Amino acid sequence: LLQEDIQKRLSLPADLRLPLSVIEKLNRTPTLDQPLTRKNRRASLSEIGFGKLETYEKLEKLGEGTYATVYKGRSRLTEKFVALKEIRLELEEGAPCTAIREVSILRDLRHANIVTLHDIIHTERILTLVFEYVDRDLKQYLDECQDVISMKNVRLFLVQLLRGLNYCHQRRVLHRDLKPQNLLINEKGELKLADFGLARAKSIPTKTYSNE
Repeated sequence: LLQEDIQKRLSLPADLRLPLSVIEKLNRTPTLDQPLTRKNRRASLSEIGFGKLETYEKLEKLGEGTYATVYKGRSRLTEKFVALKEIRLELEEGAPCTAIREVSILRDLRHANIVTLHDIIHTERILTLVFEYVDRDLKQYLDECQDVISMKNVRLFLVQLLRGLNYCHQRRVLHRDLKPQNLLINEKGELKLADFGLARAKSIPTKTYSNE
């Protein structure tokens, strides 16, 4: 199977480029030729290196919150930078509801203006979410520009923000926490929505009938 075939079959992010050695290894894996059950998909992803802490190298701390710490890291699989969001698991309470909500929503969202969730690693004490790495947020961008930004860039960012929000709303997802710190800007000037911890996925409303 080719790179594109493997990505499509395993629902891998489009921007994830697998090394040739990994593709060759997968093509020798029997589970890839079998009907794609959930178990087979997990086995294939594990063969690649997903779901394993040793696949990622932690480089430096980027920030820390109440439940989580974010690090800049590197994927040993692709040699690309990633963002590692480590969420501390309480022994009695388990994973915070914000983390569960973020994972359940982001795993189904694939859009150029929404940060990509690459991997999820669960250990006894820590839940690690692996995101694409974006080096700054809108607040940092504005600080660098000393709050002076051209109208061209204002329009550029606004269009991208609306595209990302429109994609979410079409899937009945409300972000509910829009602020400069949650809008990431990469080196190409692409804006990406991030931090879906307070988001809500609204189901399609249905009529309620009484027994009568």
